[in-house]
Amino acid sequence: MFRLERSFFRFARALSDAVLGTVSDIVTTEDDKNTLRISQVEAFNAVRLPLMASNLLGIFVAWGNLGNVDGGVPLAVWYAGMIVLVVVDLGTAPRLFGYRPTAEEAEHHYWRSAFVRFVYGIGWGLAIVLFYAEAGPQGKLVLTVLLSVFLCSSVFVLAYLPTAVYAFAVPILALSAATLVLAGTRDHYFELLLMGIFFVAFPFTLHRYTRSFAERALALVKVDEQNQLLTLLLNDFEAHSGDWLWQTDNDMRIQRVSDAFYKQSGVPAENITGITLDQFIGAHLPDDPDAASETVRSRQLVKAREPFRDLPIQLKFAGKDQWWSVTGTPTYDRDGQFKGYRGIGREITKQMRQQMTMTYLAHHDTLTGLANRASFNSEIDRIRRAATLNGCRFALVMFDLDDFKAVNDTSGHAAGDAVLRALCKRVEKALPPSAFLSRIGGDEFAAVIELTLGEDATDVRDIASRVVAAVSRPLRLPEGRFKVSASAGIAVLPDDGNDIRAVMQLADIALYNAKVEGKERVSVASAADAAAYAYRKQLEVDLRKAVDEDALTLFFQPVVDASTGKTLLFEALARWKHPEFGLIPPDEFIGIAEQTGSIQEIGAWALNDACRQASAWPEHVRVAVNISPLQFNLDELPRLVASTLRRNGLEASRLELEITESAYLGGIEQVQKIVAELQALGVTIAIDDFGTGYSSLSSLQHIPFNKLKIDQSLIRRGPAQKRTLSILRSIVAIGKALDLQVTAEGVETEEQAIFLRRLGCNSLQGYVFSRPMHGADIAGFLIAETSRGNRKSQSALQQGNGIVAA
Repeated sequence: MFRLERSFFRFARALSDAVLGTVSDIVTTEDDKNTLRISQVEAFNAVRLPLMASNLLGIFVAWGNLGNVDGGVPLAVWYAGMIVLVVVDLGTAPRLFGYRPTAEEAEHHYWRSAFVRFVYGIGWGLAIVLFYAEAGPQGKLVLTVLLSVFLCSSVFVLAYLPTAVYAFAVPILALSAATLVLAGTRDHYFELLLMGIFFVAFPFTLHRYTRSFAERALALVKVDEQNQLLTLLLNDFEAHSGDWLWQTDNDMRIQRVSDAFYKQSGVPAENITGITLDQFIGAHLPDDPDAASETVRSRQLVKAREPFRDLPIQLKFAGKDQWWSVTGTPTYDRDGQFKGYRGIGREITKQMRQQMTMTYLAHHDTLTGLANRASFNSEIDRIRRAATLNGCRFALVMFDLDDFKAVNDTSGHAAGDAVLRALCKRVEKALPPSAFLSRIGGDEFAAVIELTLGEDATDVRDIASRVVAAVSRPLRLPEGRFKVSASAGIAVLPDDGNDIRAVMQLADIALYNAKVEGKERVSVASAADAAAYAYRKQLEVDLRKAVDEDALTLFFQPVVDASTGKTLLFEALARWKHPEFGLIPPDEFIGIAEQTGSIQEIGAWALNDACRQASAWPEHVRVAVNISPLQFNLDELPRLVASTLRRNGLEASRLELEITESAYLGGIEQVQKIVAELQALGVTIAIDDFGTGYSSLSSLQHIPFNKLKIDQSLIRRGPAQKRTLSILRSIVAIGKALDLQVTAEGVETEEQAIFLRRLGCNSLQGYVFSRPMHGADIAGFLIAETSRGNRKSQSALQQGNGIVAA
């Protein structure tokens, strides 16, 4: 017996290795093999009791139908042996229910079960060997049917233990085939054929079921491991995280929430369990209508069974507002029936308060609490849409505090801040409750007032006058006593235009007019203001076209030597002849060009055209070009000048660039750098408008200019005013002391020319010598000047000869 068992185990292990080879791509590790063994033993243990019952039933059926076979002793021995086998199988097998073997136990029970199946197969195979030949037709039929049932069912019932299937089926097949062959193949060829087909087919079916079972067993283990991991993570999540899980049933009744939920909300569990999610939210709506409407939206999403993620909800617990971020997903069963919601939530009260603070700071002035410029721009967009779509009318009121800078200068910024806060409160009280007030600058404010039917600019003027009067009342604060006044400008949308930006500009113009008229004034935009604004906007558009179409022209005004009267250079002056408005003065369109950004293009054109025309002049005649402060502060200016000189073949010494102190907007260091680079090229630099307040002595100290030009406003007043005379003498003295050339511009009379010549100016410029001329007229002007010079020289020679003869 033991020899048989050892032989069986050698054969069975070899067979098992072959079977495992069919699932080698699935069972790749020792853990996988152990897992599969445990699953096989558990699955077989579940069907072991029905197997023993079927074997007992088969034994009783065989006994009942083979009782008439000769030789009752073998039948009794077989019957007793099979009964003992069933009892031994029952007694030595593991317990039937709730048994989970270890890897070692599973290996043992696997091979024990295979060996027992082998003994069962020997037992049933001996039945046909011992009793088939002597049995009657009914007995033979019963044996054939019993063995056929056991063979076919073993492939499925014992598929969990593929080795056991072979151990059970092979002995039955072998012994049955031998018995039928001995009984005569002619009489039993059909049975033998069926047995051959089964012998060939059942391994394929068995291997397929074995592979399917292995895949399923390993997948279930992995799913179980993942579930355990998820359970562990969720338990850890609920224990250590502030987030909480929630779940409802298909009626949206709350089934489960984490402990963190109860801690955060303070709501007892008995007040939550069993109520619907909608009831819970409805019982804790906040007082704020806007927040409540957002929370109601979440209820609508839940009712519609839609998923939502990070939905902010504001609720109220124990009189305190809380914000939650809630994520929820509807769940469904296999039939597509709604099962409820599952989700996660967390409290975000702190984050929401921080976000609300940031939002407030982004839209409000931190000093006064009023809306800031960003909010004002949003309001402007809103009223533009309302005026367009609904025909609403709005008044735009611009306020400006008069001389508020003096408060900061005399009392300090802390006092100035206190004054601003107090004045803002006065303004808010004086305005209608529906007005939108914003601080758009240091001491600049804007208010938007919606006009009702029948109201016009006069009504708004009354409101603005009340504001101005309220601001102008004396103010007593802990910091001191203050008196501040205000001015206001008013424009109405759409009465003063449909373009909101144009209306804003008109309000600014009206404010400017109010300040020009005096303090504590209110001015309403007029038709003249609108016309002036339209005129300026038209010039902006047309100036761009003029630059693109080369519609600008250079005129030239000579600068003469104060002693000889000979022309030293011509100053290039840009002129624009508008097709509709005629000649536009430079002080109009240059300012527009600087604001619109086209000054760079105009400046480059003027420099190039001046150099081009100057290259055709006599070599002793130079050209001067004015450079805009915006252009002068560009690092590219020296390179632009150098390339322009090369392109036109003009010597650098024949070019003079004029700048004003406004060029210092980039800092004195930037001006020093640009001046040094230009002078290194050989270009001379003149400071223009000296003496008007735009220039200072400090600039002469830090920047080595070559020339300074006295502004024409000083020349006009001239020697008639004693103070002006002193200023002129000082300027000339400074120029000589710093070795600078001094030019007086705006010389309009011969008397002024004589005075400035005697004062010590090196050169003069003005109408008395020539008005600005077209470039084509310069050649004739220089020829005429030469002729005048020759006549003066010839006259002086003749006078000299007469004196000698006498």
